[in-house]
Order: sequence, then structure tokens, then C-alpha cells
Amino acid sequence: MDPASKPKKDMLHELLEGRVVGGTLSQLANYSDLFKRMAEAVFLVDRNSFRVLECNDAALALLSSRESEVLGVELPILFKAENYLSGLLGREFGATEFVYHNAHGDEHIFEISATPLKILDYIEVIQFIARDVTEVKKAERDLKEMNAALTRLSTTDEMTGLKNYRYFKEVLQSVHHSATHQNEQYGVIFIDVDHFKKFNDRNGHPAGDDVLRQVAAILKSCARSQDLPARYGGEEFVMVCRHSSMEVTSGVAELIRGTIESTSFPFGEHQPLGRVTVSIGVSAFPMVQGSFEAILEAADQALYQSKEQGRNRVSCYQTFAEPAKKKAS
Repeated sequence: MDPASKPKKDMLHELLEGRVVGGTLSQLANYSDLFKRMAEAVFLVDRNSFRVLECNDAALALLSSRESEVLGVELPILFKAENYLSGLLGREFGATEFVYHNAHGDEHIFEISATPLKILDYIEVIQFIARDVTEVKKAERDLKEMNAALTRLSTTDEMTGLKNYRYFKEVLQSVHHSATHQNEQYGVIFIDVDHFKKFNDRNGHPAGDDVLRQVAAILKSCARSQDLPARYGGEEFVMVCRHSSMEVTSGVAELIRGTIESTSFPFGEHQPLGRVTVSIGVSAFPMVQGSFEAILEAADQALYQSKEQGRNRVSCYQTFAEPAKKKAS
């Protein structure tokens, strides 16, 4: 019988069993042994119908199926991915990944590739290779989540949930660099809870911690999308306001001050001012010149002015301000 007149499936069986040699098959003399021994699942698929003509043992194990359940079935149907795999097999040969759910509902991630394979002049099939990378992807995902958790821990203040000062400092440096090179402006807010030591001494540290957490929540609620609030340390907080002038930044600071003043804190009525309040200092670039540390120091000096002038107020740094002094408690 003329080889070209034989059914394609029968020819493949003879080719893989090594009974047919010659022509371009001589270049694939070792393919039969390789096909059987490959650890990856290999399917030989009809170029036109996408039906499975042959598969190796690894392919059967991958699908937890018998040969009779696989041969003759269209590959996209076999993998329950009709639209996705039809495109890959029909037009877009290459490699990719997709998610497969087996008969038990278990999810698997397959790394797949489809390439045309010309065995003889009259036989051309698609070689489809699938590798189960579920565990690899799970390990990668777990590692990514663990790294994200470690990053959160290293950049977040545990008590308040705000970013910590180390992270804030990196952001402030980046904002300052951008502002100096792109002619932008930004503001810095320095916040201190008034008479916090007195509050702790009278009501205990757990109550003081609750105040800090509540103040942090207010900072988050007052911050705009371009603002970053952070805990500086102790009862002090800072905020950088991107693309903000001194006037705009002081407006954000006044919103924070007023919101805290009007909030009912437990035991707040025993504070020297009759409520929990904050003193705030504001500075802004380029009104204040120098490094990002200088802008932050200017806000700290303005905070000192707020405390000197009676607390529970917002003060903006002026270029003629006195040198920084030790802030009152």
C-alpha cells in the first residue's frame, strides 16, 4: 500500500514503532524512543481536526486517563479549553501557560507549547507538550507573598499601621529629588500630640497607645491620594504632601488639627486643654530651600513655634524663623 494512502493514525503508530524509515524520518530516527521516555506529556495532534493521534505515558498520567479516553478526542476539549487552545494550535504556535481543572475539580497550571512537526512529506502534525508546573507556581506565589509580608513588616509601624519613618524618609528623598529636577513643589507636615506624657502618666500606656492609633486613623482619613502619612516615633507623626504649596499643605494640616480637636477620645477631658489636641508645623519646597532633611527640619521648627504659642495650632515655617530649639513635651 502506498504510504500516502494509509490512515494517518496507522502511519504514526508504524513510525513510532520504528517500522517505517527513510525520507525525512531518518532525521527523526531516535524520536520514537524519546517520545516514550520524555518526562513531559507529549501529544501528537492532527493539524486540521486537533484530534489526538498519539500520546506518551506521561500524557496519560498527566490527565489521569486511559489511552482509549484520549486518542481521537480533540485536544481543546480534552483540556476543557476550547477557545484558548484552538487559537494556540491553529494560528499562534508558541509557549504559554493555562489553568486546567481535572475531573475531581483540582486546579493545575500547565506550561504548554505547540509546534508543527513534519514527519514525512505526507504527514504533518502538531506536537503539543504540557508540563504540570502547579507546585512550582505555588512555591513562587508563596515566596512572593512572604516577601510582600516581609516588606510590609519592614516598612510599617506595627502599632498604628502607618508607614514607619525609614520608609517615609526614602519617599521624602524621592519626592524632593523629583521636585528639584522637574520644578515641582511639595509640603511636609510635622505633628505632635499635646501633653502626651501627661496622658500616659494619668491613664496608662495602653490608653496612650489607643490615642496614637486613633490619631493615625485620622491622618489616613485626612490624607489625599498624593499624601503619605507616617509615624515619626513616640507621639510624633509626619506627612509629605506631593504637588502642594505651603498654602495647600497648611490647609491639610488644619483639617488634621480640627478633626483631632473635635474627636472624642477616652479620658481626653482630663488633658490640660480639656481634650486631646495636636500641635503642627508645616514647611514647603521651594519656599524653603535646601535638602529634604532641611525641609523636614523646617517643619519641626514650625512645630516648636506652635507649642511655644500655646499648642493646638498650625504654624508655617518662615525663612526668618529662629534656630531649632528643644521641643516642649
